[in-house]
Amino acid sequence: MKCNLVMRRKMWQLTTSYPDCCYQLARLLSGAVYRGNGVPRGRGEPILLIPGFLAGDWSLRVMAGWLSRLGYRPHFSGIACNVRDPNKTGQLLAQRLPHLVGEMGSRVIIVGHSLGGMLARFLGAHFPEFVSHVVAVGSPIRNFPQAAHPFVRFAFLASQVLWKEVMREPPPDLLGFIQSVSSPLPQEVGFTAIFSKQDEIVDWRACLDPQGDNREVSGRHVGLVVNPEVYSVLAGVLATCSQRKEVRPTRRVFLVLSYLTRRFFSSYNRRPVVNT
Repeated sequence: MKCNLVMRRKMWQLTTSYPDCCYQLARLLSGAVYRGNGVPRGRGEPILLIPGFLAGDWSLRVMAGWLSRLGYRPHFSGIACNVRDPNKTGQLLAQRLPHLVGEMGSRVIIVGHSLGGMLARFLGAHFPEFVSHVVAVGSPIRNFPQAAHPFVRFAFLASQVLWKEVMREPPPDLLGFIQSVSSPLPQEVGFTAIFSKQDEIVDWRACLDPQGDNREVSGRHVGLVVNPEVYSVLAGVLATCSQRKEVRPTRRVFLVLSYLTRRFFSSYNRRPVVNT
């Protein structure tokens, strides 16, 4: 009986997600932050946006338009529905980083929502030469997947199994991905965690980083992508990143060449040995 009551309560919590999202969007569009009043401007810094689980780039279009008007250069991840093995997704996203650094002239700022924030932290951990700062919005960087809502946890694990069966790929290395996300980031990569104690999908305590910059907002999980409080925090964080010294052109070329060299030798070492 107690178990059924708990499950019903958790189900009811999920039903509040989308009404809150509409409410937050209305607040955002009518607020000063979205119009850019008093908000610091960017200087063309590249920002990679990564959507959450089951979401795609469409979920971050409002944020991308806002960032563009502020003077930043937002880039979508190319994800239509974020259900793939996160290791594979992270590897595909990593292939874009050298291009963004070479094109824009500075390291990339990555903003991710939920699972997207975990992917952003994964990229920051493995490719610090291309990532200057990671902003994770409602992302469980510790104790995953236990920190997620039971229904979301089941959907995530089920999606990994189904993807493996449909695409005929090896099973995902979730443990390796989780360890990368929960490990401390390199010193040269900044980190900001934006969390809400009203989050009905993720345990807010799992979003905190003892060594990072943790910012609290109010609101439900899904609506964080259009939450005006999130945009206000994000504007301040990006302004701080914008004041940092950019990568020198010679250093930029070196970073791109070193990454391409590393990829070449790693792929060469994976080639099967043919015995004659």
